[in-house]
Amino acid sequence: MRTSARTFRDAACVAGAVAAALLLVSATAAAGVTSSRAASTKAPKEVDAYVTYYGWYDNTPPGCATAYSGCAKGSGTYKDPITFASYKKEFPVGTVVYYPTVEKYFVMGDLCQECQADWTGKGPDGGPHLYHLDLWIGGKGGNEFDVINCEDALTQGMPPNGAPLLTPLILSPPSDLPVSSEPLFDSRTDHCFGGAETETSYGRYENKKTGRCLEDRSGSPEPGTPVVAAPCNASAAEDIAFDGAFFTAKRLCLQAKGSKYGSTLDFATCTGGPYEQWEINSNGTIAWIQYLRCIADVGGRIEFATCKASPDNEWTFVAEGAT
Repeated sequence: MRTSARTFRDAACVAGAVAAALLLVSATAAAGVTSSRAASTKAPKEVDAYVTYYGWYDNTPPGCATAYSGCAKGSGTYKDPITFASYKKEFPVGTVVYYPTVEKYFVMGDLCQECQADWTGKGPDGGPHLYHLDLWIGGKGGNEFDVINCEDALTQGMPPNGAPLLTPLILSPPSDLPVSSEPLFDSRTDHCFGGAETETSYGRYENKKTGRCLEDRSGSPEPGTPVVAAPCNASAAEDIAFDGAFFTAKRLCLQAKGSKYGSTLDFATCTGGPYEQWEINSNGTIAWIQYLRCIADVGGRIEFATCKASPDNEWTFVAEGAT
């Protein structure tokens, strides 16, 4: 799942697709049309939801395993909906939805921890009762960086540290809504739906509690460079790039190193693997996606903590060149 992406389609095009789908839903409901699928015996309902994406390389080892439905899959038609992850008290397993922004059907079949946190309390993206779905894009056989960056590019928000953008979602949809044949990610060509691309931000990350900044202390281009919290000075050592899901400096990637709960940070050779995948949440926390643990400054020492917002794990982004 990702929270750091860019709007990927022309706003007028998206608005038109949403309006057309909702108009068709209204017409279908007015005509009394029903479907054989149990989920569609209810009247269609529109909700605003935060929609993120995940794929093959988010699992360790890479794969399609899910919590409730075997292997994530689907082409996006009503008869073959794509798997999505969420919280089963928010969307019961088997719930079918239609997402007008990408013109595809999805079915609940996997667990998303951030979605659960956003629904049950004050999660990384908001809440309680914030609708949050994580949509499967596949990616098997594709370039790992392209798959991860596609996930981020499709996610709509205002990064870094921005509020998630809520977009319309149709619950209990009729079966005859328009379906796009374009895959969310095409592993043969490494093409992302709609030509979506991520952007790169450059700047420093300042801890709200201590006022210290994440720093590549040695300034070395060699892998293994440790990351520390040091007094902010707007130097090159604090200038870190963020591209979709990867923090980079001198062609190296920020990496969680060590065990699940006792990890440290360093800059390592970029592989695109799960130990290098990060997200910047709207509450200012920086989460290691693999275990949903967040970077904290504890007395100048970088540690990992829960992602519940607190001053020692909240970071303010300051753009390159700004004071």
